[in-house]
Amino acid sequence: MRNAIVATVLALATLVAAPAFAAPGEGNAPAKTQRAEGEKGGKHFPMPAAEFKAKVDKRQAKARQHMEERASQLPANEAKELRAKFEETIKKVNVEVAKAVADGTVTKEEAKAVRAVSPHHGKHARHGKKGGGAKK
Repeated sequence: MRNAIVATVLALATLVAAPAFAAPGEGNAPAKTQRAEGEKGGKHFPMPAAEFKAKVDKRQAKARQHMEERASQLPANEAKELRAKFEETIKKVNVEVAKAVADGTVTKEEAKAVRAVSPHHGKHARHGKKGGGAKK
């Protein structure tokens, strides 16, 4: 009798635990993944040209604001040089953006080309410091 109870408990436990070990793709509902649901920062390509252009414009506005804050602390001639250099860079970026959005969609490779002409496209390129921190 005891063996029958143990066998029944094991059989029921196996039936309850088996679905937990099933592959995620099996069953009625598809597996929910981060990439499939689009929850990873909104960087999906190909991207509509208008959306890409809006992101670039937003980033340029932020960069312009930062540059103007910096220029306000410099002497007039250095501020003028800084603004000229900034405008030069903006023109280069806008040329690449125009190439990327010409067909209405932006591919990952086209976005990388836009990033490549930007002066701060590296991971640790902020404020000209390779490695991201101040030296001791």
